[in-house]
Amino acid sequence: MTTVAPERLSRIREIIAENIDVDLDGLSDTALFIDELGADSLKLIDVLSALEMEYSIVIDMNELPKMTNVEATYQVTAEAAGW
Repeated sequence: MTTVAPERLSRIREIIAENIDVDLDGLSDTALFIDELGADSLKLIDVLSALEMEYSIVIDMNELPKMTNVEATYQVTAEAAGW
């Protein structure tokens, strides 16, 4: 399990909120993007792309189904970045 860096988690949360069009204050770490927040697969691809640009990393598209909420997205990003 990756140790969570609060500043990185905060930035990832901002990127997610911006790309799936939800209010940052209403975005909990466990809210499911598709089932609870109404995001679609194209918005999740936008999240993946934005994270790649923000952290100069490559996230395999096969990881996209794992990116179901903020916590899971942080884990996928951390693994790709080697945090």
